[in-house]
Amino acid sequence: MNAFLGIAFLVSLALFAATVLRDIGPAMILNPEALMIVCGGTIVAVFLAFPYARIRDAMRDVIDAFRLRRDREEVVGEIVEVARACRNTDIRGLEDRMKTMKDDFLRLGVGLLISHQSNEKIRDVMEREMAIKVLHRHLSMNVLKTVARLAPSFGLAGTVISLIKMFRDMQSVESLAPLMGLAMMSTFYGVIIANLFMLPLCAKLKERALLSEALMHITIEGIEAINNMEHPLRIEERLSGYTDIGKRDSADAVRLLTAVKSEARTQL
Repeated sequence: MNAFLGIAFLVSLALFAATVLRDIGPAMILNPEALMIVCGGTIVAVFLAFPYARIRDAMRDVIDAFRLRRDREEVVGEIVEVARACRNTDIRGLEDRMKTMKDDFLRLGVGLLISHQSNEKIRDVMEREMAIKVLHRHLSMNVLKTVARLAPSFGLAGTVISLIKMFRDMQSVESLAPLMGLAMMSTFYGVIIANLFMLPLCAKLKERALLSEALMHITIEGIEAINNMEHPLRIEERLSGYTDIGKRDSADAVRLLTAVKSEARTQL
């Protein structure tokens, strides 16, 4: 499926480029003056609107959006490993595992487990951290949306400037048509930057933010279950969305059933 999507993307890109370049040529497409007006004006406006740290974080979020993301199975697997270590009271091993964790949100939860915090404290701290992470993603999306709004405006401004120069230096009506085409390139650049780059990147950041928030909710629920000393198999079943038992092999079903019965006898 991924190969099919890649081929479809390349074919669509080739068709788009061929349509744009047909009967125009790269000489007219590459207009350094129009590009400097659009890009330069947009960059200046963005630096006036946002602090440097926010722009830097937005660029990092864009780069991070193209990296391989953690899926639900990977997060659940790490939570189950933490649950097994806690059930075996392997605090030293848990501390060593925490140092090698790449997920800083899960690392925060494990730290709260080691310090024996209550469920209310764990949820309060982790939900506050989750809100900060989600807010940062939304601020990065705001930077991209601002660029998407500014680029077409500066493109129009570049077209107006080019028209002013064109009418000032116009010598004959016959020379007006090719110069008009060059003047419209600023608007073309602004529209392409906004709709082909900034808005799709903003949509990608939004999708990553939604998926990250869902995984963080799973992590909070898992950490609370570990703090309640629930069995690892039961935690795995809950966080995996209660998958169909029929899809599991018989050994997994037996282990789950035995664990649930043992926990029920303990509570009695």
